[in-house]
Amino acid sequence: MTQPGESWTYRAGVAVAVVASFLIVWTTIVRDDGTGMSYFLLIMAAVVGGFAAWFQPAGMARTMLGVAIMQALLGVATATAPSTAGLPDGSVRALLFSGIFAALWLVSASFFRAASKRDLKTIAAP
Repeated sequence: MTQPGESWTYRAGVAVAVVASFLIVWTTIVRDDGTGMSYFLLIMAAVVGGFAAWFQPAGMARTMLGVAIMQALLGVATATAPSTAGLPDGSVRALLFSGIFAALWLVSASFFRAASKRDLKTIAAP
């Protein structure tokens, strides 16, 4: 089995996850509308999931998929919140924000999945 750092797909998955995390922190600080804590918890879920999966590609793929689902659900919850309904285009912006970040988490998951398939091929090769 190859080490996680040896696969370019694994490194790409990590890079996309780090970029998504950085952008969430940055946009939450810039936006500062009081809903930032829940987005920080998404990043914590990604980190805790990574440790739980021992940073193996297959486990990281499942973790990023779970974070993408949490991101989408958080977007729906934020879009339907009464405080968001009072803002002009608040619901649309909340769904767009969460949709973009859910897509980034899914891209990361797909890179990790590709890395796990590469590891399986390496193990199966004589």
